[in-house]
Amino acid sequence: MAIKQLYLNGFSHHLCGSTPRREASRLTACAEDLGGLSRLAGRFFPASLLFGTPKSRNRCFSTLVVFRAFLSLVLTRNASCRAAVASVQAWCAARGRTVPGESTSAYCQARLRLPLETVRSIFSAINAWIERRNEGASALLNGRRVRVVDGTGASMPDTPDNRKKWPLAGNQKTGCGFPVIQFAGLFCLHTGRLIKFAFEGWKQREVMLARQLAGWVHQGEVLLADRGFCSRGLIALFRRKGVDVVMRLHHLRKDRPGMSVWKKPQRTGAWGKCLWREPPRELRMRIVIFAVNVRGFRTRRITLCTTLPDTKACPDEALAALYLRRWRIELFFRDIKVSPGLDVVRCQTPAMLEKEIWMQAIACNMVRALMLEAAMTHGASLERLSFKGVVDKLRAWAGWMNARSPAWCKKQLRELLRAIASDQMPLRPHRSEPRAVKRRPKSYQLLTRPRHEMVVSRSRRDK
Repeated sequence: MAIKQLYLNGFSHHLCGSTPRREASRLTACAEDLGGLSRLAGRFFPASLLFGTPKSRNRCFSTLVVFRAFLSLVLTRNASCRAAVASVQAWCAARGRTVPGESTSAYCQARLRLPLETVRSIFSAINAWIERRNEGASALLNGRRVRVVDGTGASMPDTPDNRKKWPLAGNQKTGCGFPVIQFAGLFCLHTGRLIKFAFEGWKQREVMLARQLAGWVHQGEVLLADRGFCSRGLIALFRRKGVDVVMRLHHLRKDRPGMSVWKKPQRTGAWGKCLWREPPRELRMRIVIFAVNVRGFRTRRITLCTTLPDTKACPDEALAALYLRRWRIELFFRDIKVSPGLDVVRCQTPAMLEKEIWMQAIACNMVRALMLEAAMTHGASLERLSFKGVVDKLRAWAGWMNARSPAWCKKQLRELLRAIASDQMPLRPHRSEPRAVKRRPKSYQLLTRPRHEMVVSRSRRDK
């Protein structure tokens, strides 16, 4: 007779290393013991998302520990896996546990086991937390919420796996450049939270990426975008969902102010036959032209197209003021790319790169949630709070919220929110922010060949 039960009841966790139910319950109750960063992040999503089944193995690098180390890694620009392992070592030493070794292999393998669905669920939970507390407060145009979409790019390590999925940009030679992805993000204009994003290779157009974000813009909302997204097919797709758009008119269109009718053109290869039949044959658009008399602004005359025909409910001045706020998405992208470092993702494989991008999005929304909570608690202006300042305070305060009682941590949290709300940036309306670099780069020779074939010129060697 075959014996299917390998161990006696009640002894399986001692023999094979799995965690008993009582121990799993204790770990769930002590989730806040992972440090100040986990205490702050754990307030925005249920802790059950980071715990496995009660029969899972009791690892040193558990899902909870790996998530905490990964989150601290993406919140620090240019941080390495050694820094993540060092944070886990410090946490284990402070609690009298076995300190892991210096090798990053165990941490990297545990991070590879981190389920992508878990990361996505945490991202959705933080989004829902912000949405519940900001419901009704983000109306910016005639009582309607405004979503803003734009695109950017990011590079990654030059590895064979990355090059296979995302090719090198332009005419770069193998070994001389970096794979590049095209990134499109959908943001809430009021809170700055990242609602949804999509990314593909650098050859993919931003308009096609915006089609993947259409499911996260709901009926009654307004979509704000620049001229790169001014496509009749994309506008018709959003109008079919009951979403109005405010965009800058594409430079190839020469419509006059007033109402204009855009007829349906021939179908291109980017649109399927079934999807192309659904939009109407004619699309009524309203054209608005206004002048920009702000010193330092590059553009002096802007032409907008919108699907809002009512000039009384949405006058031209309101549309012009709304479009001038579109520059905030450029600042949203700058916050993500400069502080956490989304401009250069660091993982070596496509699977881990996707997790890193999702973790960057989680870190961004977690900071936005703290900014919203501080603004609502102390009556501060949300737009005047600094993203970089909140990240700096988060790093500084997290280390002091991990060794005291829950009452002490709540007091520290109140002080953190007060410090965030009191540190407001100066009010600088219509500030000129040119896309220019003041600090000069080093005059090094460019790498035009693979590293093992590159020869530095004699004039450069003599310097």
